[in-house]
Amino acid sequence: MTYLAFGIALILAIALLRARSKYREDVQYWQTRGKDLDDQAKKAAKNHRREIRRLLDALPDPFFSISHDRKIIRHNNPAAEIFKDRDLENRSIQQVFLDSALITLVDKAIATGVPLSQTLQLSSNSPFSPSGKTSHWAIEINPVSLLSDQIEIQLLMRDLTASVIADQVRQDFVANASHELRTPLSIISGYLENLTEEGGLDHKPLAEKMLGTMSRHVDRINRIVEDMLVISKLESNDSAPLKIEQFKLSDCVHDIIERLDLVIKKQNATVETDINGFTISGDFFYWTQLLFNLVENALKQNANTPVRIEVRAWKEKNGPTTITVIDNGIGIPSNDLPFIFKRFYRVEKHHSQNQVKGTGLGLSIVKRAVEAHGGTITATSTPGIETAFKIELPAHE
Repeated sequence: MTYLAFGIALILAIALLRARSKYREDVQYWQTRGKDLDDQAKKAAKNHRREIRRLLDALPDPFFSISHDRKIIRHNNPAAEIFKDRDLENRSIQQVFLDSALITLVDKAIATGVPLSQTLQLSSNSPFSPSGKTSHWAIEINPVSLLSDQIEIQLLMRDLTASVIADQVRQDFVANASHELRTPLSIISGYLENLTEEGGLDHKPLAEKMLGTMSRHVDRINRIVEDMLVISKLESNDSAPLKIEQFKLSDCVHDIIERLDLVIKKQNATVETDINGFTISGDFFYWTQLLFNLVENALKQNANTPVRIEVRAWKEKNGPTTITVIDNGIGIPSNDLPFIFKRFYRVEKHHSQNQVKGTGLGLSIVKRAVEAHGGTITATSTPGIETAFKIELPAHE
């Protein structure tokens, strides 16, 4: 049990003891004054209940007091918000909690009278998992005996779901990055071993082929590292990761077209724009990066098709700024569409020996960069007809 949780439980227990003791003293005092003062006794009881309630509501996390017969005696506002203000008092914990792991832990505390501290994963059916997915909670249970031999359970809960998910994302990111780097490094290492063997350079055509493959995989490693650095910067705790300035979107798009000019001509593709004079406020570097990824992705996915790509921008009066990147290529299968913004997720499954697959980070960078600017991005696709990425930025005064 953490010192903070123990301190909260101790303070709460003392407060409840004092409140009950004071309440009994007040009631006895007024009762000795005669039955005609019964209203004063009731008023004193009501005031003390209000004080206890105010103390519990000051806690930032859900709190429950549970009787020895496993019924909820009281709870605070954070707990009521979870249950949408349903009446919880005098109801059994089975009826309220609906989670066997949490109920078992409370039963153990009632049976042993020993404080318990544990992190639980609560089921998707639990009221503590409103999203329909499992949630994670730090549970602090303190059995307290208040002016009687019967135990009362003080249950304090702290939601750890966001922290657990963030840790899992970081772990997955490291694992996936290691896997993505291992493949090209293994290929480069194997070819280097062949080339450095005696006579390894004697067969020039084979040596040139090996060096070409190694060069492509070195480029891939560089791209992975660059993409990882971009994501790291976007997710850093730096108070000002973005260099916000006004700039013409056309400058950004023209820079992208120049960088991809050889690929566009090679594939006989076309890039049309409707952004003349359109300005936005943001970080020029990241906007160039995210739009480059969207246009390059359309070209990569349609390497054997003379794809047409359209980049457009407009702003509704007093509404959001909208930027779209649309192509008429092969599209994205409906099964893949919900996952395209996940890190290291790639739609293409097969590559020829002369192709090196993408990093799988491009669209993840796009989504994170848009969100860093306070916007949202969505994708729709009708394979063979239209694939559209739509960016919306909130209206600013």
